Amino acid sequence: MKLLTAQQIKELEAHTLVQQKITNADLMQRAASKTYNWIKRNLGLNYSYSIICGKGNNGGDGLVLAQFLIRNDYDIECVLLDISDRQTPEYEAELARLKRSDIKIKIVRSEGDLEQLNFNGRIVIDAIFGIGLSRAAGGVAGKLIRRINSHNTVKVVAIDLPSGLYCDRLNEPLDPIVHADYTLTFHVPKPSFFFLEGGNAIGKIIVLDIRLEHEYASSIDSNHFYLTPSMVGSYLNKRTIFTHKGTYGHANLIGGSRGKIGAAVLMTRAASFSGAGLITATVPSVGFEILQTMVPVAMCDDAYGKDVLEGKIQVEDRFTYGVGPGIGTSRETAQFLGEFLKQVNRPVVIDADAINCIAQNPEMLEDLPENSILTPHVKEFRGLAGETKNSHEQLDLLTEFSIKHKVYVVLKDARTTVCTPEGNCFFSLNGTPGMATGGTGDVLTGLLTGLLAQGYTPDQTAKLGLVLHGVAGELAAEKHSEYAMTAESIIEELGNAFKELLK
Repeated sequence: MKLLTAQQIKELEAHTLVQQKITNADLMQRAASKTYNWIKRNLGLNYSYSIICGKGNNGGDGLVLAQFLIRNDYDIECVLLDISDRQTPEYEAELARLKRSDIKIKIVRSEGDLEQLNFNGRIVIDAIFGIGLSRAAGGVAGKLIRRINSHNTVKVVAIDLPSGLYCDRLNEPLDPIVHADYTLTFHVPKPSFFFLEGGNAIGKIIVLDIRLEHEYASSIDSNHFYLTPSMVGSYLNKRTIFTHKGTYGHANLIGGSRGKIGAAVLMTRAASFSGAGLITATVPSVGFEILQTMVPVAMCDDAYGKDVLEGKIQVEDRFTYGVGPGIGTSRETAQFLGEFLKQVNRPVVIDADAINCIAQNPEMLEDLPENSILTPHVKEFRGLAGETKNSHEQLDLLTEFSIKHKVYVVLKDARTTVCTPEGNCFFSLNGTPGMATGGTGDVLTGLLTGLLAQGYTPDQTAKLGLVLHGVAGELAAEKHSEYAMTAESIIEELGNAFKELLK
C-alpha cells in the first residue's frame, strides 16, 4: 500500500466524502469507533483515562472517542488545549455534545494551568495535533507534551500520530514529541514513522481502516510503499505432491574466515529453513568441520583457502549464490570476490564484508549482476554510497544507487527499506529492537538466498525475506524477550513466520 503525504491524505479524505456522500463528522465517528474498539479489546475498563485534545480535527477525533468511552462507563477526564481562537467546526460541534455529559473537563490556556494535570497511573490518549502540524510545538503546547512524557503513565496512546511529529517532514532533535506506547493510525502509516528523526516516539503501530477510498488511494502518485505479512504472503508458492529437493533450488552460501565461521553457520542454517531444496556452504577449510557439525543438512566446499577465502571460484549455473558474512576484507578475499563477480551472470545476494570489499574496490560495482540483492546496514551503505545529513537524503541516495546500478538494496535499520531498480521504496513495520544483535543480518542473507534459489523473483525475494525476517524476530522476542533473543532464535522461528504469512 502506498505511503501518502499530508496533502495527499487530505485529498483522499475529501474524495472519500464526495464518493461516499458522508461528512467530516461521519469520518470522525468511524475513526473514533475503530479507536474505541481497539481500546476495549486491548486496554479495557480497569484504568483511568485522560484524553488530551487540541482544537483541530485530531482533537475532534478525541472528543468523539471521549463520548464513546463515557457511554461505556470508562473513567475519563478530558483535557482541552485552548491556546488559539481558531477551531474546526467539527471540533466545536463535538465539544458542545461532550459538555452535555457529566465528563470532567480541564482547560489548559497557560503554563499555570499545567499544574492541575497529573497523568501518573493513567492511560493518556493523545489527540492534540494531527497531520496538519506545520511547525514545532512550542510554548504551552510544547510544555504540555513534555509533561505527558515526564509523568509515570500506564500507557500513552496516540491518535493517528504522536503530537509534535510531522506527517511527512523530519523533526529537529529538540522538537517536543509525545512518546507513545501505541500509535493508532488511520488508513496507512505516515511517512515520518519510518525515519530516525522522530521515529522513536511512535511505539507500536496499529493501522486502522476507516474505509477511505482504496481505489483512489492506489491511483495517487507515490514511489513509497509499506509491506505487511498479508501483502507478501500471497507470493508464497503452494507446494505440490510430486516434487523433490531438486525442484526447490540449490543455494550456495559463501562466507566465513578464521574467527568468523559463525557468520557462515548462521546464514547456512537460515537458508536451510527457507524452503530451499539443497544447501551448500563454501567456506575456508578452517570452517569445514564446524559447518558440517553445526549444519548437517548442508554440503560443504572448502576448496578455496585455509583461513580466508582466496583463489578463483568455479561458478556453476546450478547454484544460487549468497556471499559476504564473515569473509573479511583481506586483499586475497577481495580478489576472490572480484573473480566471483566477473563470472556470475545471475542475481546474487551480497552482504556484510562483501559490501565492504566492494566499497574499497568500487570498480567491482560494474560487475554486479543486474537485479542482485544487496543487504547493507546503514554504516555499510555509507561506505558504499557516501555520507548523508539526514534520513531523507539517505533515502534519496538509496534510490539513486538502486536505479544507477540496477540492483535491489535492502537497507537494514530500525525500519528496514527495500529499494528496487525502478526507484520504488518499500518499508516494513515488522521487527523488534531485540534484533539489534550480532548475526541477524547473516540470517537475512541466508533466508534471501534460499528464497531466490527456489525461483522467487528478486523483487519477491527481497520483500518476502524482509517481512519473514521481521516476523520471526517478533516471535523470537515474544518467546525469549527483546533482551535475551539471539540470531539463532530468529532462525528457529522462521517456520512459525511462514505460518503467519500463510494465514
